[in-house]
Amino acid sequence: MTIEKKTLIVQKMERMATLLELGGYAEWSASIFKLAKKYEIDPDDTKYIFLNFYGGMGSLNDLVLYRNGKVLMDENEEMDQLRSDLFKLLS
Repeated sequence: MTIEKKTLIVQKMERMATLLELGGYAEWSASIFKLAKKYEIDPDDTKYIFLNFYGGMGSLNDLVLYRNGKVLMDENEEMDQLRSDLFKLLS
């Protein structure tokens, strides 16, 4: 894996974590920030942990970002793109 790809993955994970925090998912945010840091050290193991977030009920795919009872439309669109990008990069 190139350093550029690794950096891109970490940046996308960090952006996702930021959006999750903004949308009221502090625990998800903290978990993904931790994984982003771990990915820099051990990408192979971290990749599988992150991809496991995509399956089952209550998974990363099910989250909708809200603030003050309103759906954050732009942030949700960005979140959808990040989910897709990261899944493709890590699969």
